[in-house]
Amino acid sequence: MDTNILLSKAYINEIVRNYSKVVNSVDEIIAQTGYKEKLIAQKLGIPESSFYLKKRNRSFTLDEIIRLVDMMDEDDDVLEDKYLLKLCEESENDEIIYDF
Repeated sequence: MDTNILLSKAYINEIVRNYSKVVNSVDEIIAQTGYKEKLIAQKLGIPESSFYLKKRNRSFTLDEIIRLVDMMDEDDDVLEDKYLLKLCEESENDEIIYDF
């Protein structure tokens, strides 16, 4: 056994728990890509019906999860603009106080 790799049961369980959290957050990941689900299915190279089944059953492969996460920052400027727009919309009702 390679002594450079220390794989304990606790370490492996932690990795599995973290991966499980990612898989269970797939809806949020998809939302953060900024793409419509039809386009995501195309980018993943799977039929749209398969995409919806995978989404419902949380059965994306590791490679598909990695590709989804990569889509999250494909266009940082677009995502940043959406985030700034959301902040502006949320602060629209806030009272602005100028302190001169």
